[in-house]
Amino acid sequence: MDAANLMHVETLTRQCFFHFAICLRSTAILVATCLAAVSTFAAEPQHGYSYFSDLKYPSDMPHFDYVNPNAPQGGSTSMGIVGTFNSFNHLSDKGVVGAYVGGAMMYDSLMRTAEDQHGTYYALLADSILVADDLSWVQYTLREGAYWHDGVPITMEDILWTFDLYKNRASYGLRSSYRPIDRVEQTGPRSFRFIFGDDVEKTRHLVSQTATFTPMPKHYWETRDHTVTMVEPPLGSGPYRIIDIDPGRSYTLKRVPDYWGNDLNVNRGYYNFDRIEVMHFFDKNVMLQALKAGVFDYYRDQNESDVATAYEIEAKRRGLLKKETYQMGNAYGMHYGLVLNMRRPLFQDIRVREALTLAYNFEWQNRVYWYGGMERNHSHFARSGMQARGLPSDEEMALLAPFRNQVPSRVFTHPIEFEPNDAFGRNRDAMMQADKLLKEAGWVVRDQQRVRVDTGERMRFDIIIGYIDHERMMTPYVDSLRRLGIDVSLRRVENNLMVNRLRTYDYDTTMRKIYTFALPYPNRMRFQLTSRYADQPNMQNYSGLKDPVIDFLVEQVAGAATQHDMDIAGRALDRVLRWQFHIIPDGHPVGRHLVYWDRIGHPPLGGEYMNWTGFPHIWWFDAEKDARVKQGLAALEEEE
Repeated sequence: MDAANLMHVETLTRQCFFHFAICLRSTAILVATCLAAVSTFAAEPQHGYSYFSDLKYPSDMPHFDYVNPNAPQGGSTSMGIVGTFNSFNHLSDKGVVGAYVGGAMMYDSLMRTAEDQHGTYYALLADSILVADDLSWVQYTLREGAYWHDGVPITMEDILWTFDLYKNRASYGLRSSYRPIDRVEQTGPRSFRFIFGDDVEKTRHLVSQTATFTPMPKHYWETRDHTVTMVEPPLGSGPYRIIDIDPGRSYTLKRVPDYWGNDLNVNRGYYNFDRIEVMHFFDKNVMLQALKAGVFDYYRDQNESDVATAYEIEAKRRGLLKKETYQMGNAYGMHYGLVLNMRRPLFQDIRVREALTLAYNFEWQNRVYWYGGMERNHSHFARSGMQARGLPSDEEMALLAPFRNQVPSRVFTHPIEFEPNDAFGRNRDAMMQADKLLKEAGWVVRDQQRVRVDTGERMRFDIIIGYIDHERMMTPYVDSLRRLGIDVSLRRVENNLMVNRLRTYDYDTTMRKIYTFALPYPNRMRFQLTSRYADQPNMQNYSGLKDPVIDFLVEQVAGAATQHDMDIAGRALDRVLRWQFHIIPDGHPVGRHLVYWDRIGHPPLGGEYMNWTGFPHIWWFDAEKDARVKQGLAALEEEE
């Protein structure tokens, strides 16, 4: 680093200030935080951006290493999804939006995420990116020759109009995501600059967030109401458009033959199918039967029991139907957990929450239902550098020590791992601990019913679920709770009703998938974990967390200057979350399971960073395999 930059770093470091304030009784406590390092970015446009490291690929790369650049183009495929849809408008808070609507299949973002490097993006709709030395702004140049599906060019007017829409008029989630960006300014004929607010902490993630900015066509939306559900396929810019809609049941993504980005190196090996049918099923069992009958091609099964038992059919034994498992990426997060809604008075006592956690016998469930295919979730950031292990390190203690009187003492004295239960018994020791905690919280047993010691009020709550898999999983847990004298109802609700109840937090407890944070996505973390969004509808803070310590640690993760700093802050956050008992953790799979008919192909999957299966984006149709599958199925029919 030259002298000028060194002086710049020293100046910025001296200017770091105590920026986090929380209320403890009537006294404001200031917590000092300081950037561990301040990076200076080259003051020249780049073809990509990396969160923590140098770019792997040069601007003239032929293609990403993880794709098949020679994949055949053409053919069709199909996939199954449990649930329904009633809208193609992803800009609204209303309705259940179809899969892939609003994503990369239909719209181009400014940059594409690389799947083989942590937090790295390469120019797509943008031609280049320029980042301010102090991270106060990000500038892009719009690529020449990009146009919407109706042939109208994508212009600066679309960029400016879309930003105003996202920031001021779109769904609450979009408005919240763009709140840190103060404005967008046009800086040249095809260049524009995102400028972050003066009161916003400047982080690398804000830069990454702008990379995923996806323009909408102004000329299309300005004559339509973006706040309502819409079954009309919207106008896009990406490689596919929607056709053949059967409302609530299916629709087809058709490849756009003259898609403007066909020849870009970042798209080589992508988008090989001519047609992709997305089939929705109300019932998973019906869907599985349809898959095994060859009605559709692909399904990513997340039920370990079905993976172990449901596909042992003759077509699989003959190699026509494939079942594969891959370790994807380096992070699983919490995966699934039973959320306790702390907006309800019953769950505001941490002793009650801990007791309910103790009553859940994961080991029994894993043996009986999941055939040993799951691992217990001990962490919100399982299999990542942010997963806490053992006791806090000195660096973690430096973050946690100021809050010693505000967090459970076990944050400092106990590892976060759960004690294993008896996989073959009734979990007697844990149930006795649960009973003791409930009594300490004022809930005693009278006439085999758990009641308040002072009022006689019965302890009762509902568990709402959306899938039959969860119903089977929760039934033995409900039995355990009833043995504790608790009146529990398990209710399975229809998909649309579940969506609406989640949006308004209208539940006692519910099974939810808690998403992975392979990188610190601050907005997602804030939506899920911080006080600001606990009472905002249509967010993901399902348990109603309102904890200033968690708020502080989320910001430490979000503002980390290095991977190391992010991991340390993440581990500290992991510990505080664990001892809050706001979620009863289930497990995460030992791998990700793909079931598909062997008429489609894929490149090698998995690796350190790739955290998805790549379907359908980087898969392809294989005509020779398709002929073999058809021949094999015909032979099976004759044998019957």
